[in-house]
Amino acid sequence: MQFIGKTILGICWWGVFYFSIVMAAPSQIANDPEPVQIFLSEESIVDKSHYKLAEIAQLEGADPLLLEKLANVTIGRTPLPGGRLIATQSLIRSKLRRYIKSQYLHFTGAEKTVIRRSAFRISGEEIDQAVLNHIYKEVQGLDIKPKLLSKSRDIFLPKGALDFKIKSRGKYKKEGGYRTYEVAFSIDDKLIKKVPIRAYIKIYKDVYVAKDTIKRNHLIQENDLQKIRKNVDRLPSNYVTDKSILVGKIAKRTITSSEVLQNSTVTTPPIIKRGDHILIVYETPSLRLTAQGIAMQKGRLGDRIPVRNTVSKTLVQATVKNKNFVQVN
Repeated sequence: MQFIGKTILGICWWGVFYFSIVMAAPSQIANDPEPVQIFLSEESIVDKSHYKLAEIAQLEGADPLLLEKLANVTIGRTPLPGGRLIATQSLIRSKLRRYIKSQYLHFTGAEKTVIRRSAFRISGEEIDQAVLNHIYKEVQGLDIKPKLLSKSRDIFLPKGALDFKIKSRGKYKKEGGYRTYEVAFSIDDKLIKKVPIRAYIKIYKDVYVAKDTIKRNHLIQENDLQKIRKNVDRLPSNYVTDKSILVGKIAKRTITSSEVLQNSTVTTPPIIKRGDHILIVYETPSLRLTAQGIAMQKGRLGDRIPVRNTVSKTLVQATVKNKNFVQVN
């Protein structure tokens, strides 16, 4: 009886051990499945960030559930838009080995497949033209000649709702000159790529130059000036495009022939000269006093100049109101 009990106990123990081994075996690997035929394409086009077996191969076999499971296995990441990579049979076997043993996989067709990402192709010419159109719109109404300093390359973007925006970098105080623009491409409202574009912009305007040398303190007349068309990006910001600003002014310094005239190189001529006899006026709401005086220096309209009272010999500071009188504040 003791022997029989030990025998029964041993059988039960081996039964539990065998059962535990069976239960511990991977449930995903099929036991003696039907062979699966995998027909690999020479080239596959995918449109997502990862690709599955069904997107690069056709499957045939007797077990539809197994085929569906294998078809949905993710094999790897797709390349960037416009790029390519290669998926080999060995890569595919390594991804499927947790679902089916390698000896049950039979490959037909190509030895490997080229994976390409479906994408928008935007040519460099299209990008450059979009930037030029933006520049013309940005300085609308001006005579400009923009030039892109290099040609853009073609870019590839994922498929989806495409949008792009162009903006200039930095803050510019001068007209024209070197500029950097940035083209930001978005797909489905998500920023995908930024492309910098460097440009040089010429802006042409009519400006006035000295026809001949203009001496200091010379009263400028219309025949002293010559209008020319010039790129203003390298000119000082206070160049003159309206001759009425210049005619009747005097040169603050000698202006050389063909020099572009600026607001800072001319000034209003004085209406009172040193030694002129003028009227000195002191005025309040209830009182007005006047006296004769002599200007001690030249003055323009609105200037404060020293004036000597001819009677009292007192020196006062007065504001030039016109060529005949000054006012004491």
